[in-house]
This record gives sequence, C-alpha cells and structure tokens, in this order.
Amino acid sequence: MSMGLWVMFGIVLIPLYVTLLGWFLGKPRDYRTAGIGVGVMAGLLLLMILGAVIPFTFQVIIPG
Repeated sequence: MSMGLWVMFGIVLIPLYVTLLGWFLGKPRDYRTAGIGVGVMAGLLLLMILGAVIPFTFQVIIPG
C-alpha cells in the first residue's frame, strides 16, 4: 500500500470513525439515523472511487 492510502484511511478519516462510533455506541441509540448516515457516507465513498477510476479508464481506452 502506498503512503497516501495510509494517510487517507488512517488520519484524514478519523472524524468519520469517531462519528460512526458515536452513532453506534452513544446513547440514546438511534439505529435508523445511524443507518441513513452510513448509507450517505457509503454513497459519497462510492462517488469518490468512481471519480478516481473513470478518468483512468478513459486514459487507458484513449491514450493521450
């Protein structure tokens, strides 16, 4: 793994980890709200991954 991935998943996403822990371990527990939040964050993650993969795919198909 590259250093950038360690920085991204280890340092930059710490607020996300704290938020998720707060939703699931905090009181009062509201699993519906936590589920919606996790769904939104998963959607954003999917969009970021697609945003990184799609340009790379076009670069392979149509060499610059």
